[in-house]
Amino acid sequence: MESSDFVEIGEVFVKTDRTQGNMVILKRSEEDSHYFLMFVGDAEITAIAKEKGLVEPKRPLTHDIYLTILQRCGVAFEKIEIFEMRDNTFYAKIYARIDGESAVFDARPSDAVALALHEKCPIWVGRKLLRVELTAEEVQEFEMIVKTVKF
Repeated sequence: MESSDFVEIGEVFVKTDRTQGNMVILKRSEEDSHYFLMFVGDAEITAIAKEKGLVEPKRPLTHDIYLTILQRCGVAFEKIEIFEMRDNTFYAKIYARIDGESAVFDARPSDAVALALHEKCPIWVGRKLLRVELTAEEVQEFEMIVKTVKF
């Protein structure tokens, strides 16, 4: 894929809602109307929230242990890419250098985001995976359409 097929993420937001679940929202900037949304489990939201400085676990999380080991072995993380959705599942890749050689690893997007935040490496999302926020007027228009449709 070309780099024009991807957008570099500058903002990572976490949201926990009792009815909707745990959400991670990725955006180029806070003002950007395009965003990537994924629902994650409790462990994944905790790992991402920890990397954002929102929670401070008393003990290291699983990804902290693995990253410490990998750093001691000289692994350098270059970037992550969330590149595809297939069968309602998002797919990500982690790009790294090991002993001077490039390596690519399959990953769950939530794990890749936690790793990228920890390592301060770029997060890239496929442009085709982005959604567009609706304006207040668009939301109102859709609400009016829903009210007129009989189910």
